[in-house]
Amino acid sequence: MLITRNDMRSLFAFLLFIAGLGLSHGDHSQAVAAEEAAKPKVAIRQLTSGPKHHFFGYYGICPWNKSGNYLVCLESDFQDHLPKPDEAASVVLVDAKTGAVNKVGETRAWNFQQGAMLYWNPLKPDDEILFNDRKDDAIVSVALDVHTGQKRYLPRGISDVAHNGRHALCLDYGRLYRTRPVVGYVGVKDPNADNPHPDNDGVFLMDLATGESKLVLSIGEVYRRLVGAHPELKDRDMFFNHTVFNKDDSRFFVLARCWEPKPKPYLESAMFTCNTDGSDLREVVPFGKGISHFDWKNTKEILATFDLDGKGYKQHVLFTDGLKDYKAIGKGFLTGDGHPAFSPDGQWIVNDRNDSKTGAKSLQLYHPAGGTGMALGSFPMKDYLSGDLRCDLHPRWNRAGDAICVDALETTHWTRQLHVAYLEFGK
Repeated sequence: MLITRNDMRSLFAFLLFIAGLGLSHGDHSQAVAAEEAAKPKVAIRQLTSGPKHHFFGYYGICPWNKSGNYLVCLESDFQDHLPKPDEAASVVLVDAKTGAVNKVGETRAWNFQQGAMLYWNPLKPDDEILFNDRKDDAIVSVALDVHTGQKRYLPRGISDVAHNGRHALCLDYGRLYRTRPVVGYVGVKDPNADNPHPDNDGVFLMDLATGESKLVLSIGEVYRRLVGAHPELKDRDMFFNHTVFNKDDSRFFVLARCWEPKPKPYLESAMFTCNTDGSDLREVVPFGKGISHFDWKNTKEILATFDLDGKGYKQHVLFTDGLKDYKAIGKGFLTGDGHPAFSPDGQWIVNDRNDSKTGAKSLQLYHPAGGTGMALGSFPMKDYLSGDLRCDLHPRWNRAGDAICVDALETTHWTRQLHVAYLEFGK
């Protein structure tokens, strides 16, 4: 009988589960042995090299093509300031074996936190990439054939791409730049700068074949849902950020955000979910809980980091869309905030976290069923631990679930480069 890599992953995930069942004292040593055997071996490699900087941007998006022989990322000449409108980044393909870089395009709509929202087109996952760019001072998106160079423009900047490749969720990057520059694009104007909660802006659903789009969820609608319990929102600019489709593209979530002025300005948010036409709107994480990061486990379950107990610190919380069945996971290991992302089979969570004492960011792997985790590596960040120019690891799985790509600094010249953690299960 042929045993596949996925079979091995499932077997050792099961061993982790058994190890966490709370066995009798006599079985404790066996449980510990099973737990240790189930943890994968890890080897970390710096894939790209300087003198230019190479980075992907956000987390939870796969940079590998379907064949796994290339990754896509951005290449820039600098990392010491937010890019100006005329400062382009190159869009490059990286050989997954050698790290060799080949330029296939460029963009003038990018930042260090989210890159240019690069995606392999699910309908052409070895041939076409989607990313944001500027055209005639407007933010658009581009579908680029990496082999022929042929490209077509779509009229809105993308925020997320459906798994089936049919649609994208889109936001107004002018409003994002005005309200939160670190995830916006410099120099883009907000068409509703004088309106704190407009009805003509929000989440747009765009057809990736035709470019046709429609507003499916407005900022005004969400504001009216919140203002009764939070009258202070009347005088605050609300904006949307971080839209993500669930696994079957039937629903998406979005964060509704504003800046709280006292005692020191900080970002406050609520998470909403709805159907892709905007119907069945649900506030799934209440405003005031400090929600910041997230991932869908499947079509119904969401993992998010927020202050579950009102004690002033964030936990990683798993819950069902539309229910209040909140359950903190990874206690004692997944501490504080981070960028959690489920493996393709949903059995593992990769996460990153800051260590302010050492000035480094650590990469973590956690197994929810077994309740166990392990540190994969630590990456010194020098001057880029925090702030708008920070270099978050933003972990991203490959399609097979045995490699994780991160953005990190190499420690000779401190350039920003792609690093890959390779996992070996059952060795």
